[in-house]
Amino acid sequence: MDTSVNSSSGRRVAGPRGLPVLGSFFPMLNEPLALANKLHAEYGDVSLVRVYGTPIAFLRNPVDVKRVLIDEPHLFPKPRIENPFNGNGLTVSRGEHWKRQRHMVQPLFSKEKVRLWSGLFSDELHKGVERWMALGAKGESFDMYTEAARLMFGVMWRTCFDENPREEHFARIMDAIDVFGRRHTPWGVLFYKLLPRFDPKAPRMGMALWLINGWIYGRLSKRRERGTRDGDITLLSMLVEARARETAESMNDKEVRDEIVNLFGASFEMIATSLTWAVHACTQYPDVVRRIREEVREVCGDEAPKYEDVAKLTYTTRVVQEINRLSPPAWTILRETAEDVEVGGVMLPKGTQLLMCPYAIHRHPDHWKDAETFDPDRFLPERQVGQHKCAYVPFGAGQRICVGQHMSQVDTVQTLALLLQRCDVEYLGRSPVEWQTRLTFVPKRGMPVRVRARQG
Repeated sequence: MDTSVNSSSGRRVAGPRGLPVLGSFFPMLNEPLALANKLHAEYGDVSLVRVYGTPIAFLRNPVDVKRVLIDEPHLFPKPRIENPFNGNGLTVSRGEHWKRQRHMVQPLFSKEKVRLWSGLFSDELHKGVERWMALGAKGESFDMYTEAARLMFGVMWRTCFDENPREEHFARIMDAIDVFGRRHTPWGVLFYKLLPRFDPKAPRMGMALWLINGWIYGRLSKRRERGTRDGDITLLSMLVEARARETAESMNDKEVRDEIVNLFGASFEMIATSLTWAVHACTQYPDVVRRIREEVREVCGDEAPKYEDVAKLTYTTRVVQEINRLSPPAWTILRETAEDVEVGGVMLPKGTQLLMCPYAIHRHPDHWKDAETFDPDRFLPERQVGQHKCAYVPFGAGQRICVGQHMSQVDTVQTLALLLQRCDVEYLGRSPVEWQTRLTFVPKRGMPVRVRARQG
């Protein structure tokens, strides 16, 4: 059966009724993005379901997305998210605390700050590509997502702490991502809701939190003890030195810890995911590879691409933009309704959870021609004239747009440019690639590739 809703424009079907009490619990937990895509195909731009009585609406029309994120954000605040890993950091905080932290953190990811960190990124990138070529020389393949994560973990660890990470650190972080990102089966959720002490994720989650907190608080304590040091450009020191705009107050230890976790986790996971899909795309389109290599040769010659070259790599940038359109790393943008409000002809009750999935938004038939076609040149300036402001939202939009969007774009472009300049990449998995949503939008069965040094 379907759910009908009242609106000023009449009564229409907005979504399936679902099971008694549980509603759409099973499809929502199995794969929420698959549910969103199915609902948009059947019910249009706005669909409404319930899970345990909580209304959940999926939005995909850029007009509605702009209203929620830019025009009337007071009507659609960020929902409260209880997560011991993120604490009250920038990605989950709300209200006045979020405003205070945003003002302190946003300047730390300016283009000038990213330029200061670019040497660290280039160093880790060269080490990563050398590692991949060495594996290829032995005939070995690897999972691109794991290796992209290893690369970005090294980048963010050095950016935060100015020290080389150990393999143990990377393994522990990947385990933390697994434990926080992996969903139980629907029946598992029901069982562990009744008997939480038997949840096998609980001890892993506790251990991950204990280790991560120990790493951060230990380094933070040493930083406070030694004070300010000339030339220290670590993110940790920048957060310690940051001051609130109105009061000039600094962050306490808990606030610094929360921001490190949020910024480290978001940058590391988002960029690694973007890199994974970028590398895969380039194994599927030989002409794209040819054009990237021609552009890199024209801009860089035989020199390795650097941060300063990225602005000139306009075609490679468009490739990354198209990859983030078709495979956006952040699979959803969350908000909730602060009061009863009509959106897209559907009356949404107060407390409705809003899910805006870039994967669906970036395929809206009224805003993207041939949406499933891989076409980087759709991002040419002349073809973007008249494009709706929220038709492309891989980093969100409005006052809560991702502070790390410039870093993500630059790092992905530079990686793709260097990799294709020096290497041939072969995809070894099934096509099409199956995806799943965890913390980000990732390949379901990994991304097996083989990288070999180019000859000649």
